[in-house]
Amino acid sequence: MNIRKKVIFSFIILILFIISISILSLITTYQMKENSAFAKQVSTLINIQEDMNDLINLTTAQTMTQELQKVRETFNEYEKSFEALRKEISQQNQKDMVDFLLNDIHQNNHVIDSLLKLFDNEHSIEVIFDEIFDFQNKKIIHNQRFNELYPKENDKRKVLQSLIFKTKNLELIQEFGNLQYYSKETLYQHRDKERFLKWVGSVDTIMAELKKYNYTELLNSFKQYKQIVDIIGNLAIDIHGIEKEEKTLINKLVEILQHNKDESIFIETKIEKITEQFLSRVSLIQFILVVSIILITLILTLYISSKLTNIIKKLSSGVKQLRDGDYDVQIIINEDREFNEIATTFNKMADNIKENQNTLEEKIKQRTTELQTAFANIQNQKDLLENLSNKLAKYLSPQLFESIFSGKQDVVIESKRKYLTVFFSDIQGFTDLTDSIETESLTQLLNEYLDIMSSIAIKHGGTIDKYIGDCIMVFFGDPLSNGKTQDALNCINMAIEMKEQMSHLRIKWQNDGYSKPFHIRMGINSGYCTVGNFGSKNRLDYTIIGGVVNLASRLESNATLDQILISSETYMLIKENIQCTKKEELTLKGIAHPIQTYEVLSGSGNSTIIKEENGFNLMVDLNEIDKNNIISILENTLQNIRKI
Repeated sequence: MNIRKKVIFSFIILILFIISISILSLITTYQMKENSAFAKQVSTLINIQEDMNDLINLTTAQTMTQELQKVRETFNEYEKSFEALRKEISQQNQKDMVDFLLNDIHQNNHVIDSLLKLFDNEHSIEVIFDEIFDFQNKKIIHNQRFNELYPKENDKRKVLQSLIFKTKNLELIQEFGNLQYYSKETLYQHRDKERFLKWVGSVDTIMAELKKYNYTELLNSFKQYKQIVDIIGNLAIDIHGIEKEEKTLINKLVEILQHNKDESIFIETKIEKITEQFLSRVSLIQFILVVSIILITLILTLYISSKLTNIIKKLSSGVKQLRDGDYDVQIIINEDREFNEIATTFNKMADNIKENQNTLEEKIKQRTTELQTAFANIQNQKDLLENLSNKLAKYLSPQLFESIFSGKQDVVIESKRKYLTVFFSDIQGFTDLTDSIETESLTQLLNEYLDIMSSIAIKHGGTIDKYIGDCIMVFFGDPLSNGKTQDALNCINMAIEMKEQMSHLRIKWQNDGYSKPFHIRMGINSGYCTVGNFGSKNRLDYTIIGGVVNLASRLESNATLDQILISSETYMLIKENIQCTKKEELTLKGIAHPIQTYEVLSGSGNSTIIKEENGFNLMVDLNEIDKNNIISILENTLQNIRKI
């Protein structure tokens, strides 16, 4: 047998042991589940009997025949439930395959005896209920009759009392007091035969006295009263007797239920004991199986590993000789046929290496050269793509470029509605300037202007939409947004910085020989726009459209030199942080209603002072200046101006 077959054989043995453990675990689970279900059934039996007891107690409290009948119907339902559960438990007492292998709690003689006692007690409970039901039914009828007669007896007694008092006969009055006392004793307190006879005797005594004194009318009234007394007195005695019988039956029922409770505790204890024995036996079997698996696995592992060690040593020795340049090495493995085939293949490989030794190095050098050439081509392609990517980035806003190349945004025709702050600016009189200076100079000026303004827009997080000659369109809020308030503040701060940088450029360009001063106009509006990719499948433009954009453009057109003109929508967002002044309402083309505008004066953190007049430019950065030096310069300048 070769090693592979030995391993397969060992694996099969291990699988059989594992299957045995699994089957044993399933049997354990099955048995535990059955024991748990059996315990629950026994508990249900006890609960049903306790419910029956509650119904019996409820029966004794009923005062209406209809309600008593409903209680009986409910009790019958409990009887049916108990009987169904009894049959189910009796069926489980039949042995199944698992019961022949392991002890089952259903087959335990002590448990069966306790169950039989529970079933017998249930029959006793049914008999007690029937007796109590009959007693209570009779009691209800007697109580109804009693409740009908008692008002008559009471009224009659009161009438007789007044008549007795009218006779002013002390003996009659005293005996009538005895009559009233015995009536209460009979009807509400003792309700026994002794008090009833005393009550009747008192009536007879009064009647004898009346007859003696010839009170005929009153005597007839007492005869009628005695008839009522005979009936209601016997009713009270019968009701009291029924209650005593019911109490006796209830006490007997309590004894039965206590016995049931003792039996249920015994069954639960027996279940726990049998379960513990079952688990101990299963644990022992599992331990034996596990130990057997470990021993067999250890023996097979040692045997197979020793064979494999010898084979590996032979292979390792042959590989070492081959690595040292001994291409005449031969490996022979007799322990296993399949490993011997590997050794034969190894021997042939050694012969081939020996034959191809001279050409191997040349082939390696050739492959190395090819790989180096391929790597160089890949690197060139990578550099080309990076160069192309950097070039394309100059035609897109940084935010858009980042979202496209990071995969956050797809290049497809689509749009969405977002809350944006839109900015427009242009150089006042730039169109006229194109006719007065050379194209090269104009291009240099425009590129310098757009470069500085674009850097400011990017610095503040704006998305540059497009350049239209000297006009710049920027919006805030897409593809990245810091919230509409912060987007609006970023846009305003950008506009303020652009205005400051334009002052620098104006001075620089004047120093470069451009005599005409350059001024910009800026308009800002906020609101919901449609933003996305517009165009065709072959050519797309990422831009925004909508009335908010048109209004921003109109505000820019109506702004004065170096003025930042904003709408009321934008003003409401930035008024807490930016100093503004209210301007007049504007009636703009294409907009149906007047627009309230505001001029931005400065930001909360602005430290630059800019003042311009014809022939005069003043720009002071309070964060950069030497205060004493600047004051000296300004005072000298003022003295020179005064001398003119």
